[in-house]
Amino acid sequence: MSVLEELRKKADEKKAAEQQQVSTNEQLEQVYQAKILPKMQLILDSFQETINYLNFLEEPIQIDNYCAKYPQFGSLSQSHYKINTDGRIGFADYNRLMQVNVSFFCEADGEFSYRLESDPLIDKEINLLQSKRLLFDWKHKSVVGGYCTLFTVQRKIPVIFRIEVDYQHSLFKVFIRNHENLQSFGKSFTPEQVDNAFLDALLSYFLRKDNRFVTADDISVENKNAIKAAVQKKAASYKQQNEQPPPAEDEPVIAKKNIIGSLFSKFQKKS
Repeated sequence: MSVLEELRKKADEKKAAEQQQVSTNEQLEQVYQAKILPKMQLILDSFQETINYLNFLEEPIQIDNYCAKYPQFGSLSQSHYKINTDGRIGFADYNRLMQVNVSFFCEADGEFSYRLESDPLIDKEINLLQSKRLLFDWKHKSVVGGYCTLFTVQRKIPVIFRIEVDYQHSLFKVFIRNHENLQSFGKSFTPEQVDNAFLDALLSYFLRKDNRFVTADDISVENKNAIKAAVQKKAASYKQQNEQPPPAEDEPVIAKKNIIGSLFSKFQKKS
C-alpha cells in the first residue's frame, strides 16, 4: 500500500466514524424528545404541584423512629421543601430538562450526644456522618484510663430526591439519599418503565405512604414466566432421559436458581 493510499484509507475511516457519530447523536436526540423530555416535564410538574400543596397546607409529615442506628433522632418532621432543575437553586430550560432535584429536611428541635473510644470507630463515625451530610461536632475528652471522643449531632437530616437523564444511554436515573434510616437508593429506568405507576410509586414514597418504589420486585411478569417455562422444560427433559420423574424439590430449585442468576447478570450488564 502506497503512502497516499494509506492516508486515503485513514481519511475514509475517520469520515465513516464521524458520520456514524452524527447518526447516533440524531437517534439519541429523537429518543430524548419523544420518550424522555415529556416524562421529565411530567415528573417536574407533579413534584412541583405536590410541594405547593404541602407548603400551603403547612402540615409536616411526621416520621416515627426514623433511624435504627441512631434512635436518639426520635420522631421527626418532614418539611422545608425546595426544587430545582439546574443542580443549584434555579430552573433550567423547561424544554431541555436533564434533572429534577427535590430537597427537604427531616428534623426536630435539639441534638443528642454519645461517646466512642476506639480510634478506628471514631474515624469511621466521622466519615459516616460527613457522607450523610449531617450537622455534627466532636471533641476529644480525657477519661479514666485514656480518652474518648464526644459526638454531638443535630436532629436535622437533609434528604434529596434526584431524577436525572442519562442521555448517552437513553435512561432515567433516580437517586434518593437519607429518606429513611440514613440509606441511599439508586436505580436506572428505561423510558418504558417510567409510566403513571412509576410516578405514583415515587410520589407515594416521597410522601411516606408506602415504600413499594424501593422494594418493587425487579423480575418482570415476562421473566417470571420465562423462569417457569425453563424449569418445566428442564423437568420434562430430565424425565424423558431418565424415564423417571425428577426429584420433587432438588432439580427444579437448582434450575430456577441458575436461571435467576443468569437473568440478574443480564440486568447488571444493561445497567
